[in-house]
Amino acid sequence: MTWPVRILLLVLELTLLGATVYLNRKRQLRVEQAASWVVAGLVLLALTAVPTVSTTAAGWLNLDPVVLILLVAVAFLVGIALDASSSMTRDRRCREDLARDVAALQEEVERLRERADQPPPPPAEPKPKPPSVRT
Repeated sequence: MTWPVRILLLVLELTLLGATVYLNRKRQLRVEQAASWVVAGLVLLALTAVPTVSTTAAGWLNLDPVVLILLVAVAFLVGIALDASSSMTRDRRCREDLARDVAALQEEVERLRERADQPPPPPAEPKPKPPSVRT
């Protein structure tokens, strides 16, 4: 891996880590998502900063070290995308459940309003007292 490529990758990875920390501090990124991005950035940073690691691993797979780093980056992106998809599915189900609950509560409120508009029922007649039994 040539020095210009290594420097470019290091700048990109440090930018990724910096953007992750910035978004997390601004509360625009949840901690769970930020952790995934930080792990991805640190792994890629280690592969780029320590050339022996990426060269050895790339040699085992008969790949160029740059291709290995790109494959690892793509694998992290796919994992993060799957995690985001599952979170969106969970959130959608939650919104649907909430919408059903709100609809049921609105229906109940309407019933109570209709009942409140009706005059109250007449008071019930008092029950006669049973005769007392003396022995």
